[in-house]
Amino acid sequence: MKVVFFAGDPTATLTARVLPLANTLRTFGVKCSVITPIVWNNIMKGKLGRIFSVVFPHPLKNYILTIADPPNVVIISKVSSPQIYLFQILLKKKGVKVIFDLDDALFLPVGRFFGLHIRPGSFYLEKVIQKADFVTVNGHYLLGYARMWNSRVTIVHDPIDTELFRPKPRGKRDVVTIGWEGDARVHIENLAMLVRPLERLAKKYDFRFKLVSALGDPRVKQIFRNLEELVEVDYGPDCWLPLKMFAKFLLDFDIMVAPLRKSAWYEGKSALRAGIGMAMGIPVVASPVGEQKYIIKHGVNGFLAKNEEEWYTYLKMLVEDESLRKEIGRKGRETAEKELSLKVNGKKLYKIIRDVAES
Repeated sequence: MKVVFFAGDPTATLTARVLPLANTLRTFGVKCSVITPIVWNNIMKGKLGRIFSVVFPHPLKNYILTIADPPNVVIISKVSSPQIYLFQILLKKKGVKVIFDLDDALFLPVGRFFGLHIRPGSFYLEKVIQKADFVTVNGHYLLGYARMWNSRVTIVHDPIDTELFRPKPRGKRDVVTIGWEGDARVHIENLAMLVRPLERLAKKYDFRFKLVSALGDPRVKQIFRNLEELVEVDYGPDCWLPLKMFAKFLLDFDIMVAPLRKSAWYEGKSALRAGIGMAMGIPVVASPVGEQKYIIKHGVNGFLAKNEEEWYTYLKMLVEDESLRKEIGRKGRETAEKELSLKVNGKKLYKIIRDVAES
């Protein structure tokens, strides 16, 4: 079977979702290729780069070659512009099955034009969803939206390599490490939610707070400047790390935090951050926002904190009780293996592709 992925995001979606799933499909004997988008921001900066990324997301030759030598299935990831819709129509005429993969709330407006809300990169989203033979999404929030336009929809989680992200023996340490992972440059408002709970905790307990990573952003250091006077704060490396090295930087986490502001945009986010901690057997405290609130069973395999008082309370419980950390971490690992793993979600996508190709 031949499958072509057209990736719509050169950053997180590509590395955390498209490439791992494509590699897993190959283990099932699928001849799978990935067409990556043009990174226009590296060619031209500002508004012009954003316009070109919408109008010409991929090299034109890749569309032509795909139509000339059609695969069994094309998976379109995220892109939903008029030319993608036209490409979808041409594929259908060739008898190619199309799966649309949605992993962000692209239906939300991102700007204004003459007072009107607009979403220039996705204003054909509903048509693309309707035209697709099947739709995959990263969580329940997007599932509900996609079902308004297509009944053939299911969740395929952002997959976690549970062999790479796995529990490792933790030696006896005098100080508990509370950790956060991700690109802090785009999570300033979410990290700010931790300031007051951590400062309150630091007045009673000695702990270490570690970010992987602030990537040298001075804004992150600014919001935690007062916490630095109370406990050690490690801002992590100044450059982004390869995946294998990245996993090693999380090994000293005793507790992982995954704060998200409650907004329509963040409701569309996957459980990837919390899931990585769970896969490593690290107890997670997270906001009940996005797919996190479906994956975490409060008090069983993690904790869901709605406000400052709850963040403080659950972090305090975990700092004080090593046996609780171990039990919550163990349950989290079980959840990651059963629901979030690359093995489980890769196999699920393979079955979807096989069924769609045969339908």
